[in-house]
Amino acid sequence: MTTYYEVKISAENQKQADAILNSLLRKKLVTGGQFLVAPARFLWKGKISNMPEYVTITSYTTDKHRGTVVEAVRQTSHEDVPMITFVVLDDINLELREWIDETLS
Repeated sequence: MTTYYEVKISAENQKQADAILNSLLRKKLVTGGQFLVAPARFLWKGKISNMPEYVTITSYTTDKHRGTVVEAVRQTSHEDVPMITFVVLDDINLELREWIDETLS
């Protein structure tokens, strides 16, 4: 049985977020994405850092593409630690599953 995911991917700026999403779309690893920009505060190398965070929320992918998504982001990202989070979609309707499968094939 296929597992479906929504993916959250960090980027340092909009240009990098565009490059990451475009790379994933060209390779048919995700179905699409949205860009979010928000102030961020986090610990980095023992210090509190403040900067804008650019996040791409991809529409959907599957377990078949999970490892390839991670590798594609690593190749495209300029971040020391690209943040890639997969959220399992437990309960999605049949039409959506079929659309994801068709789109990523």
